Amino acid sequence: MTPLLKKRRTESKQPAPSPAVDIDKKNKSTVLPPGDANNLDPKIQQAKKSAMAQAQQEGCVGNFRSFDSPYGNYLVPVVPTLSDLNGFLRSYRVPTY
Repeated sequence: MTPLLKKRRTESKQPAPSPAVDIDKKNKSTVLPPGDANNLDPKIQQAKKSAMAQAQQEGCVGNFRSFDSPYGNYLVPVVPTLSDLNGFLRSYRVPTY
């Protein structure tokens, strides 16, 4: 008996993301623009402010993003990228003489 061959998935032919697109994603801020603040429900605004204040009190230094959710989850942790970690490590290296 011969073993059955498994079918392989074909790779999608979508273009690879350009570095310029990735840079734009990193530069996005979690702060709402002033025009959008008027359109939000005051309860949602208060819940966001409360969640952000609580996260900062617990030691979070900004590695989270805020968003609207029907479930009340307003903060999501952001996993740092390799370039973020490399920049962090470079800033704490002791210079050698």
